[in-house]
Formats: sequence, C-alpha cells, structure tokens
Amino acid sequence: MFERSGDRSSVERFFDHLSARDWDALGQVLAPQVVRIGPFGDRVESRERYLDLLAGVVPEAYGNDVHRVTYARDGASAFARVTEHLRYPGAPQLDLEEAYSFELDVEGRIVRVEIFAQNPDDDPHGFGSAASDKSYGARPVPSVPVVPGEGGDEPLRPADQQA
Repeated sequence: MFERSGDRSSVERFFDHLSARDWDALGQVLAPQVVRIGPFGDRVESRERYLDLLAGVVPEAYGNDVHRVTYARDGASAFARVTEHLRYPGAPQLDLEEAYSFELDVEGRIVRVEIFAQNPDDDPHGFGSAASDKSYGARPVPSVPVVPGEGGDEPLRPADQQA
C-alpha cells in the first residue's frame, strides 16, 4: 500500500486542487502518463494534455461537493461521488452529478481517471429523471392491449401484432 501525504489522500487533493484551479498542485497528484476518460468517452493521455484540457474548460466560477471517496483496501484504486458546479459567463449554473473511478500508482499518484455523469435533463428516450418533461414519470404511459401467445409458453404481445 502507498503512503499518503498528511491526512489528505490523492483523490481528495485532486478535487481540492481542481476546485481551486491550481494546475501546478493538481499536476503533483497526477502521474506523468495519466489517462483520463471523460463522460462522453473522450480520452486524454499525459499529465500535460490533461492539465491543458482542464485549464481550457474549467470556468473561473467552479467548485465541487465531494460526497464520498472510497479506496480499495490495497490503495490501488478509489471511487468518488461528486456534485460539480460550473458557471460560464452569461450562462446559468450547471450542477452535475458525477462518479469518478481512479487508479493509483504505488506512490499514490493518479494514473487513470474515468468520469461518469448523470444528465437527468437530457433524456431523449424518456427513461430518466421525473424532472424531465420527457421522462416516463412526467407523462402517462400508453396502454397497449396484449393477448397471451398460443399454447401458454409464448410471451405476451400487443394485440395488433397477432399472427
């Protein structure tokens, strides 16, 4: 198991430095060969490229609430549940619910970070949050008459698709 510096671990320091937009300090918790997989499957490799990405997309009005950080017993991986707060000039604040997966090297530096985000207001298929007017919870579910299949072993199927 790696030794953590002080009473703050790598993942907690990652979020502290990210919220402060302190790119030099954040670079200290990232391994040179870090790989970042974003919520859209986007991939960034190397500490320098990851820090450049963050410096370009993290607004001045930024912060996060770290709700939970859990480390594997061997210290080689960790998970975090976070609410990220972003406000870009001229736009309303975004509050994103996210989960992060981290892999750590023996020195406790982050070698891989994967970000998973929930987007309840972007629900094109109608399966998400009741806050969305496209959600199954916000509209009535249409009634479809069904009939049993022949012989009792076949699945139910809509009445208008009978054989």
